[in-house]
Amino acid sequence: MLNLPDSLYPDPIQGDNSVMSNGGAPANNNGPCDGASKAIDWPSASVEDLVVLLREPEHREKAISSLTHIKEVLSIYKSLTPEKLTMKDSIQIHCYLYPFLETEETSKPFQYLRLMSLGVIGGLLKEVGDPSTKVAVHCLLESGLFPLCLKSIEYGNELSQSTASWIMSRIMMQEQGLQYCCEPANRLCAIMKVFNDVIEKMQDEPSTTVLKNIIQCYVILSDDPSRGCLLLRSFIPPILTTAPYIEALRARPITLKNLQDLFQKLSMGCGPNAEALVMLQVPHILIAS
Repeated sequence: MLNLPDSLYPDPIQGDNSVMSNGGAPANNNGPCDGASKAIDWPSASVEDLVVLLREPEHREKAISSLTHIKEVLSIYKSLTPEKLTMKDSIQIHCYLYPFLETEETSKPFQYLRLMSLGVIGGLLKEVGDPSTKVAVHCLLESGLFPLCLKSIEYGNELSQSTASWIMSRIMMQEQGLQYCCEPANRLCAIMKVFNDVIEKMQDEPSTTVLKNIIQCYVILSDDPSRGCLLLRSFIPPILTTAPYIEALRARPITLKNLQDLFQKLSMGCGPNAEALVMLQVPHILIAS
């Protein structure tokens, strides 16, 4: 009977090329279903081939699982019938990328999958003033993208961290996105913790691209006087004012200026009760820069 290989690629340790030559089938099979033992040419596989797989108990489970995945993929094509997808349809398709953002794997293949998924999703947020961007932000928040961006910052490489933090800044630029981040307070604390962790981990070699996007997020959050600005006073990492980070940001003067303005804003307090707050001092290193 037909024996499907576990992989289309031969085991380099065993040095057996039979997988590629005959699909892993026995070299000699004189049973009543000898014709079924021949390797299947999958691009031109016939219904009869599928019948064989479904008939054999050892292959039936895999065959049914494959059919289930095919059914899921084919279901997407119903949404692709119109020449122009609605934003809602587009977001639903992007949800199929979320498993690549949920993983905590850090190997190179998963990093590629994570980065490409973030890049596709980021394409929905390029135009800040476009009405479709507001719809996109609503759908992305409803579908649970924001926690996945935080996970991508935790487990992704520099490119994934940069893309995920850029997506977060674009979401925060919308009123609904800023409100989502600041309410409830524990959600904002979780965001601050992830940002602080990634900033501290890069102290040997700060990434200006990641810093640029995170500082942009800080600046946007400071526009919320009720929670964002207040929590920033407690959570913004002082390490940002140390020499390695300042020297790295000199290559991005606009970002460095944003950081200086942010500390000045926080030092003046937030909201109508600013006078009652303990004043922060703008670090000398920022002023000197």
